[in-house]
Amino acid sequence: MLYLAKRWVQRNGAIVLTFHRVLTDSELQQTASLPGMIVRSQTFSGFLKYASEFCEFIDVASGPEWKPTGKLKLAVTFDDGWSDNATAAYPLARQYKAPMVIFIVPEKTGTELPFWPERTAAALDQDLSANGAEHSAAYIEQAIEKLKELPASERERRIGQLTAAHTALHSSASVDRTMTWEQISELHAGGVRFGSHTSTHEILTVVPVAKAEEEIAESRAQIEQKLQVPCSLFSYPNGDCSAPVRGLVVDAGYKLAFLNQDPGVWTRECDPFLIPRVNVCEYHLVDSKGNFSPLIFDYAVVWSAAKGLLALVRTTYLQKLQSYWHTWLAKIGKQAEKKPLEKSS
Repeated sequence: MLYLAKRWVQRNGAIVLTFHRVLTDSELQQTASLPGMIVRSQTFSGFLKYASEFCEFIDVASGPEWKPTGKLKLAVTFDDGWSDNATAAYPLARQYKAPMVIFIVPEKTGTELPFWPERTAAALDQDLSANGAEHSAAYIEQAIEKLKELPASERERRIGQLTAAHTALHSSASVDRTMTWEQISELHAGGVRFGSHTSTHEILTVVPVAKAEEEIAESRAQIEQKLQVPCSLFSYPNGDCSAPVRGLVVDAGYKLAFLNQDPGVWTRECDPFLIPRVNVCEYHLVDSKGNFSPLIFDYAVVWSAAKGLLALVRTTYLQKLQSYWHTWLAKIGKQAEKKPLEKSS
């Protein structure tokens, strides 16, 4: 079944993978990032080694070659621009000749604990420890997901209250830091492509339109000014998009935009401003012993992508069938209306 699923995806497009962080075991103990954002260095290395032999990497900026090649096509993207993208992910990607795209947040470059989820997680972890409670990743993750649903102003107010009592929110060895512009420039010179992830990582669907427009347009301008090349790629923070937000991305001059949603497969039929990706973290890639497992990857990522793609195809087919049915009913109705008139004449 996995073989058939892989062939099905292979015939229809490329899986676009979203990574965030690549950390060592010691860094894993220090970070405030949630588990769903993390892949260990040795796991990422194992994945790239496997993919370089049995899959085909594609360059996101160029898009997939739609003709079948006999191998599963994969694209490697990173969101946020963490410093470990430069120190850990890039050397491995270069070793295995995997093209990388990193979506960065210009106003947050070179800063420690740059994003509110990490600040919130660090504060909640301190509170749990102070009260003698065990660290609960599930509790912290639920709290962050609830905060994401709030309007930006209310979310910031609550986070401000939560973190006010924590004057020393930082992670050891500055693990939770984003790349500097110097690092970004070095990676750009080494062939890494950079896109925008907005100026400050605001969730665009919960801010005013004017703010969303500023986040989208200003980030592109800043990246182009710093790197002296056109910035044509965009990814939506938290994967959240709406019709107005999509329109703003188009108007800002981007050529391709990516979100995180099923099926994670880039097909010919994809809207170029709503290209789906699949988020990948440690538990999508390893077996019970913590070693990279091609079987787990095929099940957690490829099988899931195939199911999502099949569901999408089925939905599209049913929508077309429904459209044909309504058209046929309308045609029959018009014919029925005409018949009495023809009889009376």
